[in-house]
Amino acid sequence: MGFIINVLSESWHLLLDAAVYILFGLLVSGLLRVFLNPNSVIRHLGRGRFSSVFKAAFLGIPIPL
Repeated sequence: MGFIINVLSESWHLLLDAAVYILFGLLVSGLLRVFLNPNSVIRHLGRGRFSSVFKAAFLGIPIPL
């Protein structure tokens, strides 16, 4: 029983540590949704070609940082 409580406690602490970054990511994604034209996003990232995948990966690199 102690193991389960320990896992839940550590999970809660991890969630608290990550909460600031999760909220920041939600804020940035909301701002991007408001200010970027969806057609331009689809034009650059909507196709299944290699360049679209490369662009999406390049734009996603700063997210964990």
